[in-house]
Amino acid sequence: MEILYILGSMFNKFFIAFLLCVGFVFNGFCEEKTGGFVESLGVIKANVVYVRDKPDLNARRIRTFYEGAKIIVTGEQGKWYKVKVNNVRSGYALKKDISFKDTLGGSSESSSYFDKKLSLSVKSFIDRFNFNMIESGYFQKEGIVPIFKYKQLQVEDSTVKLELIYTTEKKKERVDSDNMSNPFEKELKYFMEVVIFKLINSPYENFHIEVFSNTTGNNGSFKKYAEFSFNRKRVNFEKVKDFRGEIWNYVKTSADVSEIFTKYPAVK
Repeated sequence: MEILYILGSMFNKFFIAFLLCVGFVFNGFCEEKTGGFVESLGVIKANVVYVRDKPDLNARRIRTFYEGAKIIVTGEQGKWYKVKVNNVRSGYALKKDISFKDTLGGSSESSSYFDKKLSLSVKSFIDRFNFNMIESGYFQKEGIVPIFKYKQLQVEDSTVKLELIYTTEKKKERVDSDNMSNPFEKELKYFMEVVIFKLINSPYENFHIEVFSNTTGNNGSFKKYAEFSFNRKRVNFEKVKDFRGEIWNYVKTSADVSEIFTKYPAVK
């Protein structure tokens, strides 16, 4: 009966809502991404930048930007970025002349517009995922579900580093999660796939996700549970958009994917 209940719980409103969410993100990702890029805000770092009507140094100049000016980047082609000149016209500028750091102004310690947007997107998705887990019928009956907590997201040059905490939400304090099989293993892997797509759907090239679990003491330190690394340019978007799970062929993991999230984290 317990096994039947667990299987049945996979089709409750949480599971349906989550799959719809995953499907939406997968489809939105593939539609929004043109040539592996999404619209973002950049800043001119060269003294003078000429925007041309074609990605060619001999092409006609259609606009001039000066150092420090903000510019909207909508795509990329070789060593060029496609940029907006105004609301109705676009042109091309050399990548080396545009930076995605400090697009809000201020010191180098401040996050850029896109860094904040990416961080907020990941946080929002984690919150929705956790809400659906806690509202599930399984949690109401069993009193425990796996959840994730956002730790931090950092961007250095063209590399994004995301840190998450894999833990549990308990309705009953007496529930012991040590070595307990995770009935939501499949959903957690879907969750991680969506997070990966959210990261790839950005202007950066390299990504590294670290997942922590199991508080080791009163100093707030955590034990590393898993690591995921990947490069946006190496991903075959035509394949991953059609087959769920295909993305793992492009991700380097610290453990076999089949072994990840099979058990609840041991939370002290």
